[in-house]
Amino acid sequence: MRRFSLGLLLLILISLLAGCSYFKEDQRIVLLTDRPEFAAYAQAFNSAQEEFVVEVVYKASPASELKGKKSGRWDVAIGPFLNTVSLADTFMPLESLFSDGTVSKPRFYQKALEMGLRDNHQLLLPFSFNVPAFIFQSGKIKQEFDSAALTADTFAAICQDFNKAKSRHAKSAFSPLWNPESLFFFSILSPGLCSQFESGSEIRQHDLENGLYQIRQMIENLSGGIKSESYFRMKYLYKNPLELIESGHIFFWYGDVGRFYSMPAENRSNFAFRYYLNSEGRIAVCEDMLWLGIPKKGGNTKGSVAFIKWLMNSDVQQDLILKAREMDIRSFGLAGGFSALKTVNTEVLPQLYPFISSFIPGEDILAFPGACPADWYAFKSGAVIPYLEQECSAETTERKLWEVAESWRRMNAGQ
Repeated sequence: MRRFSLGLLLLILISLLAGCSYFKEDQRIVLLTDRPEFAAYAQAFNSAQEEFVVEVVYKASPASELKGKKSGRWDVAIGPFLNTVSLADTFMPLESLFSDGTVSKPRFYQKALEMGLRDNHQLLLPFSFNVPAFIFQSGKIKQEFDSAALTADTFAAICQDFNKAKSRHAKSAFSPLWNPESLFFFSILSPGLCSQFESGSEIRQHDLENGLYQIRQMIENLSGGIKSESYFRMKYLYKNPLELIESGHIFFWYGDVGRFYSMPAENRSNFAFRYYLNSEGRIAVCEDMLWLGIPKKGGNTKGSVAFIKWLMNSDVQQDLILKAREMDIRSFGLAGGFSALKTVNTEVLPQLYPFISSFIPGEDILAFPGACPADWYAFKSGAVIPYLEQECSAETTERKLWEVAESWRRMNAGQ
C-alpha cells in the first residue's frame, strides 16, 4: 500500500476542489491519473502560466476507467497499463508533439518509446518507470560477489554463503514465498509472460513451468525445501523485514527502487539495494510503468498538448522533483520512479539521491514490460498471485494458469 505525506494529501484535496471552480472550457485540462504526485505537478503548471488550468481527477485504475462504457471526458490520461491493446483506439496520435523539437524522441529510452506505437503511430509516451531491487544491510555483500546487478548464480552464492555462516539466530537468506511480488518477479524470467495475459491471448504454460521450476529449485537450495521454508516464515515473517535483515535472520528482501528511496533517509541509511539480471542478462522493469496519452474524447487538445510539452521537459521535471522534496513528499524521482527521459536520470537524480549514480541502469540493459490488461491489478491479485502461491508450494504443477485465468474472468465479468 502506498503511503503519502500530509502535504501531498492536502494537494490532492486542493486539486479536487479546483474541479468545483468555474473555468472556461478552453481553459480546463482534465487530467485522469492514479498518482497523487500529479496534484503537485498540476499546481506547478498552473502557477507557471495563465492560459490553462489543470484539474486532477484521481481514479484507482485509469486504464479500466477509459475502457468503461461510461468513461468521462479526460483531456490527458497518465497511468499504468494504458498501452493495453484494448485501448488502442482510445488515444489520438502524438506525432505533432515532436514537430517543433520541444519533445525530442532521442531523449527517451527508445525501447520504451517504441512500446507506445500502434500501427506506426505514437499513441502514448512513456513517463516514468520503477525497477525491482533486492534490499539488504549495507556492506554485507563480499567484494567478490558484489556488482550493481546480480546474476542468478551470484545471488544464490550470496544466499548460500549467508546460510552456512555460524550464527546464534535461525536464519534463511531469501525465499520468493515471503513476498507475493517476488513470486511474480521470478515467474517472469521467461520474457513476455505478463503480456500473455492480454484478453484473448493464450498463456504459454511451458514458459510458466520453467519459471515455477526455477522458483521451486530456489526454495530447495536457499531455504531447505517447502517444509523448512514454511516453518521459518510462520515463526519470523510476521516481523518487519528490515528488522529481520538487521537482526541477521534474513539477508535479502524483495522491493523496488521507488520504495527504497521513499523510506525516510534515517531509516534507509543502514541499507542498500542491488538489481537482478534475468535469464537474458537484463534488468526487468516493473510492469506498472506510467504511460501518457491524449484521449480522443477530450475537449481541449490545445491545452493537453501545452501541458504535455511542459511536462516532458527535462528542466521542468528537475523542478518537479525538487518541489516534491521541498514539500516533504516521500516519493522517489518522478511520480515514484525513474524518468522516461534519460538525462533526468543521469544528470538530475545523482544530485538528489546519495549513491544512486552507480545504480542508474543503462538503456541497453533494461527490459521494458509488454502490454498488460487494463484490469491488471485486480487480475494479478485475484488470479495470478494465488495461483503462483499454491503451485510454488507444491512439488508439481496441478493446474494450468490459463484455466485459472479464464475462471477468474468469468466470475468477474462486468465488474
